Amino acid sequence: MAQLSDKQVQRTRFRIAELQKRIGVLEATREDLERQMRKLSDSVPEDEVDANEQRDGYVAYGSYAQSVIARKGNLRRSLDDIIDQTSNLSGDLRQELDALDSFERVRARRMAQQAEREQRRAS
Repeated sequence: MAQLSDKQVQRTRFRIAELQKRIGVLEATREDLERQMRKLSDSVPEDEVDANEQRDGYVAYGSYAQSVIARKGNLRRSLDDIIDQTSNLSGDLRQELDALDSFERVRARRMAQQAEREQRRAS
């Protein structure tokens, strides 16, 4: 019984470590996408531009701006997906942490009961 519990604890700790890694990768990706969004917004602050619009210093600002706006839209969708995935993984992580806490409490109770039995025998 104790071996089974130890294996469960080991598996749970492994799953926790894996979930933490995955969340870390998603957070790093989210930060990178947000940085890209800021750069694109600095480049083209508008959300809509006429394809034929002209600006000083740009040969075809309208076309460029439309491609940047489309890219920002794609990044927003990717960010939304990452936020959803992170939220789901965070829920899974909470469950695994709760399970580990339960295993640890059961183990502590068993150890206390065993210590009591040994103390009774010694008395």
